[in-house]
Amino acid sequence: MMDPYFADMKQHKRDTDWLYAIVDSHYCIPKKCTCGGAITVETDERGRNYYVCKVFEDDGLHILHACLDAIEEELNVLKREYADEVLLRCKLKYELGLMREEIKELKKLFMEGR
Repeated sequence: MMDPYFADMKQHKRDTDWLYAIVDSHYCIPKKCTCGGAITVETDERGRNYYVCKVFEDDGLHILHACLDAIEEELNVLKREYADEVLLRCKLKYELGLMREEIKELKKLFMEGR
């Protein structure tokens, strides 16, 4: 027989793990809701667009995310990735220049050794 306290703690752990997944799903443009449902774009009475789960219930387990916020988050992610790519490219260009210099020196040493 399982200890009731242990079973209760396991249930709390499962709930907490699920909530982390839900919080992560509210970042950027959602592809699918955490419940597995499809995402639609709906407009409220003020004219703001939202990404909403088709089977949305206000229980905190479904997606309701403002479109402008989602697009802004997506753009920030893309900017960060672009900056990383530019940094990597500059680093590779520098290393390529060093390799060219080393190759020139090796050719020179090889030609002198003949």
